Amino acid sequence: MNYQKQKINFYQKRSFGENLTATFDFLKDNWKPILKLCLYVLLPLSVIQGAFMNNIALAVVDSAINHPTTVASFEGYGPTIFINYILLIIFYLIGQTVLTAIVYTVMQKYRTSETLKKYPLSEIKSDFISCLKQCFILTFYVMLIAIGYAVIVGTLGFIFSYLIFFIILGTIPLIVPFILIYPAYIFGEGTGTNNALRQAYRLGFPTWGSLFLLLFVLGIIGGVIQTVTFLPWYFAFIVKSVLAYSKTSVEVTNSMGTDFLMYLLAAFQAFGAFLAGIFVFVGVAFHYFSAAEAKDSVSVSDDIDNFEQL
Repeated sequence: MNYQKQKINFYQKRSFGENLTATFDFLKDNWKPILKLCLYVLLPLSVIQGAFMNNIALAVVDSAINHPTTVASFEGYGPTIFINYILLIIFYLIGQTVLTAIVYTVMQKYRTSETLKKYPLSEIKSDFISCLKQCFILTFYVMLIAIGYAVIVGTLGFIFSYLIFFIILGTIPLIVPFILIYPAYIFGEGTGTNNALRQAYRLGFPTWGSLFLLLFVLGIIGGVIQTVTFLPWYFAFIVKSVLAYSKTSVEVTNSMGTDFLMYLLAAFQAFGAFLAGIFVFVGVAFHYFSAAEAKDSVSVSDDIDNFEQL
């Protein structure tokens, strides 16, 4: 069977429904290498992240068991919760950066492959490391923008406190196209972070409605996955919290088996949260390809370049 007939053409004008279909078709063809990379790289991060998440929960349960009676005794749990919360955020950002590199490395490999033969992960190791470096640079750049956004909105909210809701609501049209910076930076050959930002808004504003709808639908799908993986840990936490108030259940609540189960469920929840993001990253990439083709006719330029090289 001819591989070219089955291969998804990235740079192609697509409607919202066609971008959604292309997203699922790509994941159907490439879920194995993506999942393998996630297991090798993201699962260890999920275990660490789950430990931080569990430490926060156990600190809350412990305070429920010991019933601190003074502000000072209650504040004793503060550092544990604060430190683990900060570490949880840091490792989440690292995990999201790694996930971006995983998804876009596989997409780049898929685009350049000429056969349907499944490729081993060893073939994309160097590509993954290169893409990972790019993604960390982009994450740092995005964090700087996010901090700047928070400072501006916070300042405006402080000055015009009665308008804070409308200020935040008014920035939503700016936030939606911003997500295109990820594929614009990774797939835009030779582009820098500032150029990727301009490209994101240049392609994002004309296609704002379809991009918002795509993010909404894929966000629902990701939300379902996160809920399914979160509920087991949440129910275990609720049970542990309820038992903490029963004097006869203190030993059960503090048992190593119960704590170990919560650690496993916390790691499962963290890993599920990462997997949920795959849909968004792939969908956003196909939206970028479609918008770039509609605006710049990228495929035509590629054909001309290839013809000149003959």
